[in-house]
Amino acid sequence: MVSADNLNLDCLEHIFAYLYGNDLVSVSLVSRSFLAGVVPRLYRSLIFKLNQAKRYPAILSPFASVLRHPSLATHVRHIDIRTVPSNRSIIHPEFMRDCARTVDICDNLVSFTCTPSVLPSFLLNLQSKHSLQHLRASANLTHDQAEHLAKIKGLKSITLDAGSLYAVDILPKWVTGLKTTLTSLALYSVHELNESILESVLINLPLLTGLHVVNCSKVDHNTVLRLTSYTPDLRSLSFTSWDSPRAMAASSIISGITAPLRRLRHLTIDSHCSLSPTAMPGLWTSLIQQTRMWSSPLRSITLKLTDKLLIADSFIHQLLDSHTLLNCSLSLDSIRNICRRCPELERFAVSIPVKDIYSFAEALSKSTSLHTLSDVTDAHSSHGARVTISKPDIRTIMEIVSNLRRVITDERVWTAEKRKHGGLRLELKRKTSPPAHWFMPPSKSQQY
Repeated sequence: MVSADNLNLDCLEHIFAYLYGNDLVSVSLVSRSFLAGVVPRLYRSLIFKLNQAKRYPAILSPFASVLRHPSLATHVRHIDIRTVPSNRSIIHPEFMRDCARTVDICDNLVSFTCTPSVLPSFLLNLQSKHSLQHLRASANLTHDQAEHLAKIKGLKSITLDAGSLYAVDILPKWVTGLKTTLTSLALYSVHELNESILESVLINLPLLTGLHVVNCSKVDHNTVLRLTSYTPDLRSLSFTSWDSPRAMAASSIISGITAPLRRLRHLTIDSHCSLSPTAMPGLWTSLIQQTRMWSSPLRSITLKLTDKLLIADSFIHQLLDSHTLLNCSLSLDSIRNICRRCPELERFAVSIPVKDIYSFAEALSKSTSLHTLSDVTDAHSSHGARVTISKPDIRTIMEIVSNLRRVITDERVWTAEKRKHGGLRLELKRKTSPPAHWFMPPSKSQQY
């Protein structure tokens, strides 16, 4: 008879790879064998978020836990700090010391995310992490701190949220030392970034496969599209477009692309509208037509607007290969057309019309492959209190859409399991913070 105690440890680790969060903690309490199998998975990622910060120091941080048992540091591959606890705007010094000491002893660290403006506390320790491949951080740095940032080598992806002038100035020097390893660069709300700096960065990155320049006020869509001539191997591209008198006509924008992006798979356009009527659909159409001329194997197109816009049915006919429309209002005929004409559609992000759930679900039912639906209605896009989607509404959608298994709305994730004798069992979980920005391409496990 086989028991957990005589199962190979590698076998247990593979089994527990399917568990997450509190389930891992519960399994670790079953037996010593289960604990040994769970530990590598349990301490693979050290995450600290707002709900933990609110209870600190009453609860033990994951960093303090690792420091109490230093042998656990060998299992740590990912550190993700989304907030830091503070008291009257003063950061807890003990928490920061624990974080820095933990980073220091985690020699197998692969990714480091730090969205609060506390990156300087970790710069010296990160320089010695030879296995570090992915970095996301807020780069509000001084001159000396920026120089330390540029000493971090071997990175495959960099995401900078905001950034001081010194961090921007060091970028060309930094990426020159990363030209053989760096494949993805994301710059978000880096308002000190300008065309000259971006060009001096991209000219050294001909092997780049992911470029995302979003909400950088001194760099418009014309600049990004022109500079893609230095990165012809792009698989994913994101940029911000401003619909204003200074923006060029769509045909002029497209003519700025001097090299075809024949391998482009994911395209994201963050559109800021200031004119009425807007010219954004013209830009979208021109870009989509251009990707078809290049025979680009697009898997997803994401369009986001700062203001809600009703998308014409005629435009949807040109978007039947797209999977994501953010902050756009689609007619039921357009939704029906997308679901009918996209036989491999698996994920659909769109505003869910609460007042017409049945008709909306009927339109979605034209897809036999759709398994995930995300509500992307902006709570600030309409006046007055927003009507929330109720459990009966979720049940109605899932009963009508045959293969739908997950609905993501607000801060909730609804999953459904069909019972053997009919009916659905709904399970509700709180939505966790996404590991990457909304404009980043889907991970391998999420790609369509």
